[in-house]
Amino acid sequence: MTPQKLKYLAAFIVLATISAELSAEIQPTMPVKKLMFIQQQLEINVEIAANQAERERGLMFRGDLDTKQGMLFVYSNLEQRSVWMKNTLLPLDVLFLDANGRILSMLEDLPPCRKDPCRIYDSNVAAKYMLELNAGFIQQNQLKIGQVLRLPE
Repeated sequence: MTPQKLKYLAAFIVLATISAELSAEIQPTMPVKKLMFIQQQLEINVEIAANQAERERGLMFRGDLDTKQGMLFVYSNLEQRSVWMKNTLLPLDVLFLDANGRILSMLEDLPPCRKDPCRIYDSNVAAKYMLELNAGFIQQNQLKIGQVLRLPE
C-alpha cells in the first residue's frame, strides 16, 4: 500500500472512531426509575421506554443487564402486546402488566436472535406495560400471575 493510501486509511479510521463516539454521546438516554415487586420486597431500576422509537430499540445491542435492572415499556392503551428478540444479545424474561401493575402474563427465557427470521412472542392478553428482565428473574424471585408491582410514577 502506498504512503498516500495509508494516510487516507488512517484518516478514515480516525474519523470513523470519532463519529462512533459522538453518536454514542448524543443518543438520548431513557429515564431510570424505581419499580417495586411488593410481595418480594424487591426494588429494581428500570429504564422507561415511553415512545415508539424507545420501544422499538428496547434492549437491542446490550451486552449486559444488572440483576436488579430492567426496561419498562409504557403504552397508552391496553391491548395484546408482542415482543421479538431481534438484535437482542441477552436472554430475557418478560412480564405483561395491566394499568395497576398486576402481572397478567409471563414469558421465560426468551433466547437472543442475531439474524432473521426472529420469532415473535405474544402476551396472549391485553396489557398496558411490558417489563423486560434478565432470563431467570421470574423463577429466581418466584413471580406469579396476579401479583402486583408498584410502578414508577
